Amino acid sequence: MLIVCPSCKAKFSFDDTKVGAEGIKLRCSKCRAIFKVTRKIPPPVAASRPAVSPSVATAGIKVVIANESAAFCTAVKKVLEPESFTVFTFNDGKETFDAVERLRPDVVLLDVALPSMYGFEVCEKIRNDPALAAVKIILIASVYDKTRYKRSPNSLYGADDYIEKHHIPDSLSSMIYRLVSGQKPVEAAAPEEVSRQEEGQAAPQQLSSTEIDAQEIVRQEIQEDEERETTPQVSYTAPRQLPDAHVKARRLARIIVSDITLYNQTKVEEGVKNNTFYKLLEDDIREGTALYERRVSESIRNDTSYLEDAFEELIARKKQELRL
Repeated sequence: MLIVCPSCKAKFSFDDTKVGAEGIKLRCSKCRAIFKVTRKIPPPVAASRPAVSPSVATAGIKVVIANESAAFCTAVKKVLEPESFTVFTFNDGKETFDAVERLRPDVVLLDVALPSMYGFEVCEKIRNDPALAAVKIILIASVYDKTRYKRSPNSLYGADDYIEKHHIPDSLSSMIYRLVSGQKPVEAAAPEEVSRQEEGQAAPQQLSSTEIDAQEIVRQEIQEDEERETTPQVSYTAPRQLPDAHVKARRLARIIVSDITLYNQTKVEEGVKNNTFYKLLEDDIREGTALYERRVSESIRNDTSYLEDAFEELIARKKQELRL
C-alpha cells in the first residue's frame, strides 16, 4: 500500500498485511513525525474516513524568502516549484519585516545576514508582534559549508527551525510542511523507546535520478551564488552590474559575523555584557577570519577593516539592545 506522511508529504511503500484491525503507528523516516494508519473498510452506506489522518491544505500556504541575493531567491523558488505554495522574495531586512506585516505569510525563510537588519533581528521583531504569532520562521545559516559546523545553534532567536544552505534542496519543503502542520521536530529515540512508540516503520520511496540531479543542480547554484558574492569581479561579468569587490568583501564580513552570532547567542550576549566578546569567541573568530582571508584579496584586506568593523557594529547594536 502507498502511504503519504500527513506532515511532510513523503510517500511510503508499506506492507498492508502488517496493518491490524486497530491500525499501526508509523514514524516518517524523513521528517520523524509519528502518525497512525488504519485499513480502509468500506461501510455499507457512508463513505469511510481516510486511512491516514488528514493532511494540511497546501494550496494557500504563503512563503516569504528573504536573502540579499536575487539569484539565491530564484534557486530556492526552484526548490519549491513542485509544491503548491505562493512564494514572495525580498532582499533587505527592513523590507522583509514590512512585507511580513503586510502579507501575514505562513512561513518566512530568513537569511541571517540580511542587509539593513540582520535576519535574527527581523526574527525577534516578528516574535515581539502578537499579530504575527502564527508566522513560522526558518533561519538560514549564511555560510555555505557542508563541514564547518558540527553542532546546532544553541538558540534560534525565536525562530521555529533553522536550515543550512546545502540542505535546502532536500529538506526545505518537508520542513515547511512540518511547521505549517504543527508537527514538532522529533529527536532520535533510543531503540527501546521507539519500540514503545511505534509498531513499524516504512522506508520512503527512493528519489529518481532526475530528482537527485535536480537537487544537486540547485545545491550548486546556491554555492556558486555565494562564491560570486565574495570573489572579485572580472571584466566579462561587468554587464551584469554585480557589486564591486569591496561591497562583496563587506557583505562576506557581515555573513561571517551573523553566522557566529546565530551559533553562539549565549556567548555573544555574555561577551558583550562583560567586555569579553573576543576572548569568549576566539575560536569562531579565528575560523571566520581564515574564511575571510581565503575569499578576499590581500589588497582589499590591507586597505580596509570590513571584518573588524562588522564585529564592532554587532557589539554596538547588542549593547543598545541590552541597554548597556
